Amino acid sequence: MLATHRRVLGTTTHAILKALQCRIDVASRTFILPSNKVPANFIPLHLTQHGPSLAYRAFSSSPGLLERQKAGQASQPVLSSEPHSSVLEDGTALVRAPTTVDDELDKVVGKMMRNHLQRTPHPPAKDYVTLSFYQFRPIAEADLVKIQYYFLTDLRAIDVVGRIYVSAEGINAQISCPKDRVDSFKSYYEKNWPIFDKIRFNPAMSEGKAFKKLHVRIKGQLVADGISNDTFDLYNEPTYLTPEEWHKELSSLSKPPVLIDMRNHYESSIGHFENAIRPDVTTFKENVDAMFDICEGKEDQDIYMYCTGGIRCTRSGALLKSKGFKSVKMLQGGVTAYGRFIQDQKAAAEKAAAEAAEAEEVKSIYKGKNFTFDKRLGEPITDEVLAKCHICGTDCDTYCNCKNTACNLLMIACPACQETHSGTCGSGSCVEMVKELQEKQKYIDETYPHLVGMKARPGVKPLHNYRLRVRPEVIMEQRKNKETSRL
Repeated sequence: MLATHRRVLGTTTHAILKALQCRIDVASRTFILPSNKVPANFIPLHLTQHGPSLAYRAFSSSPGLLERQKAGQASQPVLSSEPHSSVLEDGTALVRAPTTVDDELDKVVGKMMRNHLQRTPHPPAKDYVTLSFYQFRPIAEADLVKIQYYFLTDLRAIDVVGRIYVSAEGINAQISCPKDRVDSFKSYYEKNWPIFDKIRFNPAMSEGKAFKKLHVRIKGQLVADGISNDTFDLYNEPTYLTPEEWHKELSSLSKPPVLIDMRNHYESSIGHFENAIRPDVTTFKENVDAMFDICEGKEDQDIYMYCTGGIRCTRSGALLKSKGFKSVKMLQGGVTAYGRFIQDQKAAAEKAAAEAAEAEEVKSIYKGKNFTFDKRLGEPITDEVLAKCHICGTDCDTYCNCKNTACNLLMIACPACQETHSGTCGSGSCVEMVKELQEKQKYIDETYPHLVGMKARPGVKPLHNYRLRVRPEVIMEQRKNKETSRL
């Protein structure tokens, strides 16, 4: 049975599963492993009717997970008797080593990150909420893989998906959590991670599942600017203004302030604050350089800055303050928090109107959409459309990626162009590739219906580097010039 799936599974995966004497149960869509071949760090979710075999749909070594799963309580995070971390008297962060891992921890985590058998059926996408959070605080390099291990095992067990980055600087995360487990997740976090005591959970404006699965990665820098932390005080943070304070202060100014958008050009193109300076940059490093140029000679002035969730401004503000700038202010929670503030104000005004009561109207000073780094690629704050379709020029602010995954161009495309060009950037080669991929996907779905989530791939190297992939106007202009030269 397994041999018939070799073409789709791939040679390496096929060889591993064959060595484990694994077979595929089509009806239950599971891999079946003989009990004497089961790796020690695989946890059974349910017994099957296949003799001494066990069906495995998850990969986890969380203490007590098996017992909870057998009792039907797998929806709760791991709450061991001891927290995963603690803060010593001198303020140093200490992370407890897992006691259930026999192999080297980095190897175990590596297997968990590479493994795809842990993809269990999640709750419906509509039953998720998206949260972001971050904190800068020093962590020992040796503790990073422990943190990575705990998040992978604990959060996968409760169907949390998203991206979590940890480094010697701290943590930065964007996750989607089932709505009925948010309180459990926060309780788990509060008990197990006191080393991150300044975390503010920042919910998105809209509900829904924004990620497909969970990734926990160790990074050199949480936000890369190429500046060594030894050259400035990372913890000399700027002044945080709540969305309400930010709104009142900027609305009351008699002249335009020094207000810097610390996001990339493609983010600010679909939405930004009034009077904001928006550098035409592609990376955070470029934006930091632009920030220094903008602020040159303004050490005694008020400097305002904002980004999506706040982490880029926390670091940028510390850089400015370390260079002698006296008043650096940032939007706490970023555009995401401000959008939710405006959303709450609108709801309060509508409620007051329905009750025939008086309410002060709060007009947003942010226009357009807030770009998000997940599958939504943006959430609206106001109805203004500030951008245009990169293909036809129609007013539009809907981002998408070219469906030819080898191209993957990040572009703004109107519904008409998306339909006309099969969801691609309009290149003839991309249209043809997508048609070919659709045929391959159809073959996979019909021939291997039990391999849920298996996607057809183009099998070629990426066509563009990152800097060009987010500059669709450049790519399309190059394409137009090439076509003109052929005439």
